[in-house]
Amino acid sequence: MSDLTAEVLGPDERPTAAAFPALAAPAVVWEDDRWWRFTERTDLHEVRYLVVREGGDLVALAPLLITRDGGGLLFYDTPRMTGETNAFGAPELLDPERRTRWEELAGRLDDARRGQYPSVTLAVFGSHHGIVHAAGRDEAGRARVLAELPRLLDEAAGLLGCRSSSLLYATDEQAAVLGPAAEARGHVPAVLGAESVLRLDAPDWEAYLAGLASRKRRRAHRELEEYAAAGFRTVIREGPEALSDSVVDLQVALRAKYGLPGGRPRVQRDFDALRETVGDSCLVLSAERDGEALGFVLYLRAGDALYGRTAGFDDDRARGVYFALTYHETIRWALAHGVREVWYGLAAYEAKKLRGCDLEARHGWFRFTGPGSAELEETLRLQGTSEEARLRGLGPDSTTSQGD
Repeated sequence: MSDLTAEVLGPDERPTAAAFPALAAPAVVWEDDRWWRFTERTDLHEVRYLVVREGGDLVALAPLLITRDGGGLLFYDTPRMTGETNAFGAPELLDPERRTRWEELAGRLDDARRGQYPSVTLAVFGSHHGIVHAAGRDEAGRARVLAELPRLLDEAAGLLGCRSSSLLYATDEQAAVLGPAAEARGHVPAVLGAESVLRLDAPDWEAYLAGLASRKRRRAHRELEEYAAAGFRTVIREGPEALSDSVVDLQVALRAKYGLPGGRPRVQRDFDALRETVGDSCLVLSAERDGEALGFVLYLRAGDALYGRTAGFDDDRARGVYFALTYHETIRWALAHGVREVWYGLAAYEAKKLRGCDLEARHGWFRFTGPGSAELEETLRLQGTSEEARLRGLGPDSTTSQGD
């Protein structure tokens, strides 16, 4: 019998960094108390926390995102992301028999999903697992928590009245412990994609370029020359003031172009929340021409790492700016300011790997109990298989400075 227990607390009840020092200036920005306060301001999910104790001592915290009836953020809405390839999956890579079955199941998913709400996900914005262990916990202590986490999540889902649940975005190392425990309880596993991490070991920009294979070096020079020839210059802003009106304007225009909901009020609310919670960690690189910002990328800094949060570009007037700003100009600044890792997030794997990123798989486990569970489980297995095939097709992980 395990002596690990857990309770579910609301944002106003959970331990803060003062009571749980692991939340104070951690190495990973998504585990920062300030970032959790940003997440708590969402109106798309209800936020709760799984508070884990061992022998009465607080040993771990994990955020829970509850979706009542659909419509939450896709990457944390368990029923909605099942069968949705914008979340993960590449069904075109399935063999013909499995592809046919995928298509047969597609017509049943809307009804199946409706029977799975409310739903709860153990994860935090940033596509991160969200589990934070107490400072000083050794590997064995962490493993004990991970091995019991599926059980504790099941118990929390029952307390919250949730018909489905998921534990998302675990690393390979975490999956080695979480996977067997979750699957033993009937949770369905799936590969969710990969985090793209650019690791920098050069002392400066010139050394970085010199370390690239010749084809990559030529591409970098060409993209930067085209960027300058088009009249762009990079402007760097740090801190809360970096989240300017021009950044908001670009984000609003981009969301409108792709038909994303919310409009300016939604974007302004998000940026206001960023400014008020993690504003001191914000870094914005803007591509400006004639004093007008036509593209930006927003990072959050934690220690020697940058974490990509969002970006926006005027596609009509800033063609070719994306790669110059997001990779070359970012790397140039990073090397000059002691940054050794840039975390670019999931998706667009080919482009990220081409520019030197390592791809680190992320794993999830799903549990469905409401009507339509069988269809969702089968769909999820196909979806995870196809995503694994996609990552496998990219070949071995690249290194930061070698290869072509």
